[in-house]
Amino acid sequence: MASLRPRTTPLRALRSIQPLSSPSPLKPTLSARPNIQPETQTPAPIRKHSTSSVSADELSHFSGLASSWWDPMGPSRILHLMNPLRHEFIASCLAEGSTETTPSPSTPNSATFNYLDVGCGGGIFAESLARTIPLDPNTAAPTPTRAASMTAIDPSTNLIQIAREHARMDPTVDAHLRSGKFKYLNTTLEDVLASTQSPESTTTTATTTPPQYDIVTLFEVLEHIDPKTSSPLTFLTNCLRALKPGGWLIGSTISRTVPSFILNQLIAEAPWPIGVVPRGTHEWSKFVNPPEVKGWLQEGLMRAADTGVSRGGAGVAEGMSWKCVGAVYVPGFGWKMVPGSEDWGNYFWAVRKGV
Repeated sequence: MASLRPRTTPLRALRSIQPLSSPSPLKPTLSARPNIQPETQTPAPIRKHSTSSVSADELSHFSGLASSWWDPMGPSRILHLMNPLRHEFIASCLAEGSTETTPSPSTPNSATFNYLDVGCGGGIFAESLARTIPLDPNTAAPTPTRAASMTAIDPSTNLIQIAREHARMDPTVDAHLRSGKFKYLNTTLEDVLASTQSPESTTTTATTTPPQYDIVTLFEVLEHIDPKTSSPLTFLTNCLRALKPGGWLIGSTISRTVPSFILNQLIAEAPWPIGVVPRGTHEWSKFVNPPEVKGWLQEGLMRAADTGVSRGGAGVAEGMSWKCVGAVYVPGFGWKMVPGSEDWGNYFWAVRKGV
């Protein structure tokens, strides 16, 4: 569930994506021992959503980690370490193309992309990306991710509350919250799509607002889909429906292989000082292999193109661009993208929707 730190990151960009160094006032300070569990608290009531792909058991598990989410030495520290690599992988995708068909010659690096982060948790990635949104839209983007706005969603009330409170500690991020360029929503992807449905829609004509996101991110989420209420195919299809033509759906997950079982289940969830994540974080049977993800995305692109009067054909999937690269965590060194290591466990994947 982790990855190594990017090879080379400009100092200016690194300052943008690293979390605040001051300890969060939202939780007691924990010692440097990595797997100390947060103090037991009475959880906030779980908000009921109309539909959801989220497992209730896993939602309860991650909500229980809310108070320690921003502790860089706590149960979520592996996500903190992986975060810079997420930015690096997004930048590599955008270098191959985007929704921007005719970049302005005067501002080729302007911040123009609208992001949706699905399953944002306590906001480690969402806040780091929001920190790169320029206060002045006329200035050049400080990083290759070129974010103009970020909408982050999660079904956990506890996690969204923690995310909002931590975001207000940074004046720049707080300014984006106040302006609406950065939003935390306690909702599900299914409810976000339902909110775009036109009141005039009928069962025979699907009238929705046009997709509004240039990049949809899905980090460490796919392996937590509840098979009782949804499926990875259905979930990914919904993600693609929120994406503009030419946009990228970008995620990370874990392969379902023997090496990944040993690394991510037996070792990663072992008691401290060996383990790096709390026990119960993963369920090996829910891990997914790269060929499965690619197949679901091909089918999802065709389904996402379906309307009440026409169906998306194979040509829709033929225009997709697919990227996949393994990520390896080396204790003491961090995360690193290692092509060819996808079967070992963690990997990044991405698909670009045809224009």
